[in-house]
Amino acid sequence: MIGAVHSGYASIQSGMRLMDSSAGAIARQGVVSSESGNATSGGTSSEGRSMISPTGDITQALLEQRQALYQVQAGAKIIQTSDKALGSLLDALA
Repeated sequence: MIGAVHSGYASIQSGMRLMDSSAGAIARQGVVSSESGNATSGGTSSEGRSMISPTGDITQALLEQRQALYQVQAGAKIIQTSDKALGSLLDALA
């Protein structure tokens, strides 16, 4: 039972890390998009960096956020199921 709880907790942690990193990517993309108004006509920014397609990066980050949500929900379900099984076991022993 402890192994299942640990597995669920690890799944939640992993999902939260993925959510954090994808949220950071979305936030950084917002900065890049707002700076794109300062870009030159050659497709590079005023600092000489090439611009990245905003839709591709945001789409990937949003997909990662959805994946992270499902991973956290799965981890919570693992913990709930383990708790329910342990409660049933204790009820049967009582």
